[in-house]
Amino acid sequence: MVALAVATFIGWGCLMGASEVVESLRTGVLNNRKGPDILAAEQPVIYWALISFYTAATLTAAGLGLVVLDIAVRDLIGARGSDR
Repeated sequence: MVALAVATFIGWGCLMGASEVVESLRTGVLNNRKGPDILAAEQPVIYWALISFYTAATLTAAGLGLVVLDIAVRDLIGARGSDR
């Protein structure tokens, strides 16, 4: 059950990250919470480098979430199968 909760938390984080990436691509502005925003028109190299990094991080976390979800499902199925 803990693995299922972890997979859910990772999935929620991936959805939030993906929505930020999509919003940044739509507006052309990368919201920087700790400093000035990064505009695609003014700093394209930094903008695209960060968007690529955020996308790669989100996809990697999604892969980890799927692995943890697979482990959770196998444990739940295994636990039910051993009771029979």
